Amino acid sequence: MSDDDAVKQIEAANEELYSAFEAADLDRMGQLWVDGDVAELARCVHPGADAVSGRENVLRSWALVMANTDYLQFIVTDVRTSLADGLAVVTCTENILSTGTQGAAFGTGVAVATNGFVRHGGQWQMWLHHASPVLRHHEGGGA
Repeated sequence: MSDDDAVKQIEAANEELYSAFEAADLDRMGQLWVDGDVAELARCVHPGADAVSGRENVLRSWALVMANTDYLQFIVTDVRTSLADGLAVVTCTENILSTGTQGAAFGTGVAVATNGFVRHGGQWQMWLHHASPVLRHHEGGGA
């Protein structure tokens, strides 16, 4: 497989991460993450949260976030993909529109994400998601 083909597959998997999250589809999310003999490689850091390790715990963390979000939309920009020796890293900006459960107000946010993929079982699987909120400062002081 050429590097160009691999990058296309990796970026498609990265897009599926956000599509599965928007759809609150834990089955689709589970298909993306490492499994089998490498399941314990899974690591996830949601914005403002502690690191979660292991496939089962990572998927549980996604389920909790999905259960507490009524509406979620990502506009993913600034996608950059690096590939070397069966590992890939995608960095991107997550422009987020969301509402919480029980009528919580509509909100927007921006996070920078690092998504790691490993070639396992003939496909690219996620082993890492780390998102960090971007805090913007405006001229004239204040946040």
